[in-house]
Amino acid sequence: MRTAVVTVGKELLTGRTVNTNLRTIAMKLKSIGIDVNRSYVIDDLKKEFKKMLDFLDEDLVIFTGGLGPTVDDITRETVIGYYGMETYIDQDTLDNIKQMFDKAEVEMKSSNNKQALFPKESMKLDNPLGTAPGVYFKVDNKRIILLPGPPHEMEPVLNVAIEIIKNELDINLISRGFKLVGTGESSMENNLKGFYGVHSKVNVAPYANVGEIKYIFTSSDTDALDRAMKDFYNKFSEFIFGGLEDTLEGVVIELLREQNKVIAVAESCTGGMLASRLVNVSGSSNAFKEGLVTYANETKMKYLDIKEETLKKFGAVSPQVAKEMCDNLFAKTDADITVSITGIAGPHGGSEEKPVGLVYFGINHMGKTTVYRKVFNGNREMVRIRSVIFALNKAREVLIEYAKITN
Repeated sequence: MRTAVVTVGKELLTGRTVNTNLRTIAMKLKSIGIDVNRSYVIDDLKKEFKKMLDFLDEDLVIFTGGLGPTVDDITRETVIGYYGMETYIDQDTLDNIKQMFDKAEVEMKSSNNKQALFPKESMKLDNPLGTAPGVYFKVDNKRIILLPGPPHEMEPVLNVAIEIIKNELDINLISRGFKLVGTGESSMENNLKGFYGVHSKVNVAPYANVGEIKYIFTSSDTDALDRAMKDFYNKFSEFIFGGLEDTLEGVVIELLREQNKVIAVAESCTGGMLASRLVNVSGSSNAFKEGLVTYANETKMKYLDIKEETLKKFGAVSPQVAKEMCDNLFAKTDADITVSITGIAGPHGGSEEKPVGLVYFGINHMGKTTVYRKVFNGNREMVRIRSVIFALNKAREVLIEYAKITN
C-alpha cells in the first residue's frame, strides 16, 4: 500500500516546530507492515492543499495538523470539500467539546463548531486529549485520514486509525519491543551482527532517542517473534529496562513501590527535570516525597548544608559536592534512596579541567553512597536530559541489585 504523509502548518516550514509527527506515524505504520513512500510539509493555505491533493496518487494519505478552531485551521473542510463529500455536524462531538470548555470554565466559541464537521460516509476518530477529533474516510479508491497536529493528541488518535486499517486489510502482524538505556545505537548494531540473519522472519527496527533506544520486533509468525525477542533479551538484558509502553521513571517508581521505599532528589544543572519526570508517573506520591533544586552555591549551603570550604576547594561541579548533596539530603529526609546531580550543561562555563557536559552524580541507598562521573555530548538540553536518564537508570540498577540480594 503506497502511503503519503502530509503535515500542515507554517510553524513547521519556519523551523519553529520540529516535525515529530512524521516519525511517529511512520513508526506506527511500519509496525503493521506499511511503509511511508512520501512525506510533505505544506502551508495552511487552500491553494497549497489543492496543489497537493491534485498531485497525490497514493492509496493511503494521512494529514496531520489544521483541525483546530482558528481561522488558519482549514484541513478538515478543505480536504473534505476537495472530494465533494456530503457532510453533517456531529452533535456528540459538539457536546464533548462543550464539556471540555465547561470543565475549564471557559466559554465555547462558535468557531469550534467546524471541529464537528464529518463526511456522511466516514468514521470519527475520537480525541481524548483535545477538541479536534480525527476523521477516516474512503474516496476514489483512497483511504484518507485526518489527524490533529499536537503530538500528544495526534498519537492516540493515530492508534485508533491504525486498528481500523489493520482490521480492514486483515493484517495479522504483531509488534512488540524493548526499551534500552546505557548503550548507544552504533554499539548495539555492532553487537547485533548475525542476529538479523538468524531471525530472518522478524523485522527488527531500532529507533534512537536522546539517551534511550527502542527496538521494535514485527512478524506474523509468533514463534519466530518469541525466539527473536528471547535471543535479544539474553544478549542485552543489562540494558533493557522495559517494553515499548514503559518509561524509565515508571519502572523506578514501580521498583520503589515493590520495595516500599521512598526516593528524594537534589538537582543543580538539571533544574528540577528529574523530579518532574518522577511526578509524571501516576501515583508517584507514594514513592517520591520531595526534591530540591539547589542551583546556586548559596542554596546548596542553605538547604543542603554543603560546606563553604568544599565549594571553594573543589567547586560546585565535583565528586565531593555531589557526595555531600546526596548524603546531606539522606540525613535530612526519610528517604531510602537519594540522588544528587551537579554539572555543567553549557554552552558556557566549561574549562579544560571541567568541560561542558561534565556531570557528577551521587546515589545514596540506605546510607551507602556511590559517586559517578560522566561527560555527555550535545547541547544544553541534551546534557540535561542525558543526566536525568543516567540518574534514573542508576537508581533502577541499585533497586534491582537490592531485590536480587534480598530475594
